Amino acid sequence: MPCEECRALSSHEFRTADDLINALRVAAEEVNRGVLARLDGVAALGTAEREALDSALESGAVPDTVNYRFRCEVCGDRFSLAADTRTGAGCWRREEP
Repeated sequence: MPCEECRALSSHEFRTADDLINALRVAAEEVNRGVLARLDGVAALGTAEREALDSALESGAVPDTVNYRFRCEVCGDRFSLAADTRTGAGCWRREEP
């Protein structure tokens, strides 16, 4: 059951690249705020791997697809964000338990 912190993070489809960018921004803000935690292992990257990834992203090299998973740190609900970065098509989903 959604808690007060993640209740507004409802499942939806992305229709445009702007929708995807907004979803990525909201997810990043919620991670920074401590509400969501990433579950895709990026935190396990070593210093060299993280520097390589950061360098690639800074140079404009963006993957064709993104697939992130998150967990609400308050209630434990899980979410996924999957999209094609070329078209913006994709979705934000609250995963079923």
